Amino acid sequence: MSMLDVFRAPPTEIPDPLIPGEVAIVATGVSVELGGKRVLNSVDLSVMAGEVLALVGPNGAGKSTLLAALAGDLELESGQIELSGRPLHQWRAQELALRRAVLLQQIQLSFPFNVLEVVQMGRAPWSNTAASLHDDELITAAMAATDISDFAQRRFSHLSGGEKARVALSRILAQDTAVLMLDEPTAALDLRHQELVLQVARARAAAGRAVVVVLHDLNLAAGYADKVAVLEKGQLAALGTPEEVLTEEILSRVYQHGIDVMAHPVTGRTIIFPRR
Repeated sequence: MSMLDVFRAPPTEIPDPLIPGEVAIVATGVSVELGGKRVLNSVDLSVMAGEVLALVGPNGAGKSTLLAALAGDLELESGQIELSGRPLHQWRAQELALRRAVLLQQIQLSFPFNVLEVVQMGRAPWSNTAASLHDDELITAAMAATDISDFAQRRFSHLSGGEKARVALSRILAQDTAVLMLDEPTAALDLRHQELVLQVARARAAAGRAVVVVLHDLNLAAGYADKVAVLEKGQLAALGTPEEVLTEEILSRVYQHGIDVMAHPVTGRTIIFPRR
């Protein structure tokens, strides 16, 4: 029995692809309470096909909570989130798995899977559909994109933190959904692989997918995002292009620390520095 057989699901209808510029997900007046504390407050946000949307903000601002809400993994106190024009709560779990893939900050596995088997899990939602014919192709491409092909047979538990993070991302890429949600995908990575991850996100958006990524590195957001949502104490402090919202005024206020924003002297790209 293969790894995919373990996760077999009943046949389901293959979703239509998104059209670049189409609204993939829309959140209206979204509020979330966790442990009796309101961590999101009346957030309005749209995720567009063909774009990378970066969620940034200080610790505790609500970035990961917003991502989880957009994924349908949290109950809302108020408001509504729609995926492809339909409220999230009306989608079955199997249907959601064909439409959005979610990379969490940590992945926990209880069995001694090797790297290839972990990536194969990403294809499980497509079992018993015509798309399963492309499993091998998509798995191979995902592993190449995340630079993990050379250790496909190694035990997942034997990997470094950064290697585990890349394997987890590869599994999500192999899932091959129209919406990609990444929660701090660069946190455990070295500089080269941070850039690689955002290049992959950029390429997915260029292919018409919708990408939402939680980032702490503001320079990565400035360099790769089409839109940036700046969160502050559970509210949307700013939303727009990197040039519109990653400003000294907004960032210094939200992070409560002096921040300088300037153009790179050679490339002209925005670079962001904390004042020291």
